[in-house]
Amino acid sequence: MKNIAARRQEMLMRANALYEAKEYAHAAEAAAELLAALPEDVEMRYIRAAALTGLERYEEARAEIARIRTIRPDHVGAARQEVYIDRAEGKFCTEITHLRTLIAALERRIAAGDNIAYHTVFLASAYSLLGEALTITGESAAAVDAFLASSRHETRPTQRAEEYSNALFAANYLPEGLRSSYTDLARGYGALYADVTPLASRADAMRGHDRIRIGYISPDLRTHPVGTLIRPLLALHDRTRFTVCCYANCMEDALSHALRAAADAWRNIQGMPAEEVAARIRADEIDILIDLAGHTQNNCLPVLAHRPAPVQVTGIGYFNTTGLPTIDYMLSDVHVDPIGTADPSFTEEMIRLPHSHFCYVLPEGLPLVVPSPMERSGSVTFGSFNNFSKVTDEVLRLWKEVLDAVPRSCLLVKSKLFASVEGRELAAKRFARCGISTERVEMRAFSRGHLAEYGDMDIALDTFPYTGGITTCEALAMGVPVITLRGASHGARFGESLLTNANLAELIADTPADYVKIAVTLAFSPETLASLRTNLRTILAHAPLTDARTYVRDVEAAYAEIWERFVHAAGRM
Repeated sequence: MKNIAARRQEMLMRANALYEAKEYAHAAEAAAELLAALPEDVEMRYIRAAALTGLERYEEARAEIARIRTIRPDHVGAARQEVYIDRAEGKFCTEITHLRTLIAALERRIAAGDNIAYHTVFLASAYSLLGEALTITGESAAAVDAFLASSRHETRPTQRAEEYSNALFAANYLPEGLRSSYTDLARGYGALYADVTPLASRADAMRGHDRIRIGYISPDLRTHPVGTLIRPLLALHDRTRFTVCCYANCMEDALSHALRAAADAWRNIQGMPAEEVAARIRADEIDILIDLAGHTQNNCLPVLAHRPAPVQVTGIGYFNTTGLPTIDYMLSDVHVDPIGTADPSFTEEMIRLPHSHFCYVLPEGLPLVVPSPMERSGSVTFGSFNNFSKVTDEVLRLWKEVLDAVPRSCLLVKSKLFASVEGRELAAKRFARCGISTERVEMRAFSRGHLAEYGDMDIALDTFPYTGGITTCEALAMGVPVITLRGASHGARFGESLLTNANLAELIADTPADYVKIAVTLAFSPETLASLRTNLRTILAHAPLTDARTYVRDVEAAYAEIWERFVHAAGRM
């Protein structure tokens, strides 16, 4: 009996190790080997179900889940694995239903005192998965609440902070009318680190460096929009005034290697605890540390919570407050944050660059600009390749007004939501609820070669209050004009900043009515549209938005000013 138990444990560990190494086929084979001898072993069936999911053999995976339930109807791991299968198959509504059932069951068990610690772990995970699913389906307020619930139930401090960060990111998708309810939410993130002792101090002003030491920290120093946006800074920094070190929290790729070559020093920090990274930055004597991610995935905010550098900044990769009192500034510009405006929800002070807060360098090898759909068919195609989670009902209702005013026009949208029947049905219900006939909508699944697909669009319609960023730049680069609505807050004015710095201020609407008017005017102006399609790339190439040298000088002037400010304040102590 002991030999059997030992053999079982050995094979369980082997199958699990293979699964963790993403060797799914071998993991499934190892699990099947044990199940031939012990067919009622639910833990091994659980591993096999997970491995089969990884192999995209979903029907077989569901069969394993069903078998587990005949043996152990209350197996919470099996219930969670079924959710993973739902997600992989794009069955988002089914996934949400299963998650809510699982959450209710777990809460009942915890209330009854049944293995509280064990079930609480699963409860936190279930709420996190629910938050992700609700974000995809456009239920942003419920998503925020789910992530916050996950954070409350988490017993691991690192994961608790991560789930709270997820909640803050999801809050960016909230429609304008709901945002006031979450105004102070970010400050709760800072409170998670209230007991952390800062590493930096005023004494750091006396280090006596001959050049200001700049540190850039991000999970996106790779093939990613942020990796593209940071490249001009690394390449063009004045090395007589600045030393640059990058801290990469990611697997490196070809773009990483190019960025590494442009930096004075490079540290890969992937997998390192926040405390260890902070100590490394401290040892490097970084003067100004710039976070490039905010509350995006795999962010490094826990590192900045330790204040390893005396001056800390966030920007470029995120457009909202971090809530961390240890981050002093946010990199912005005079269009996103006009002089004289202030947002009390931000814990950072604004650095207002005189032009753009980031620089878009036209990529090499852009697809050719092709004739517009209107030229080919005579009808206008409006579109948006923004993340569909940004498309609130407010946005859809305004898009309806645009479509109604332009006969025979249609709408082209893209999202991973549209890759499944259930996802398209869900979106179709939203379109119908907002008065848009799905006969006038083309829903495309996400694809990597999206730049060429701008050839199928005449006019891009920006989302609001969460506007496009790189997506707007890409549309312009492909000859597609973008219409944006001027917002009333920091993040809602990103579109205004981009178009102003692209020398296309005429595409900025002051009101929803203006938004419709600009769209309709363009739709009925084929000569103007044809001219824009031909000339937008050239216009962009000569605009402040793509002027890398001016941008870098603007950023360097800001860095010098905030460092001087720190040194001056330290001298008065």
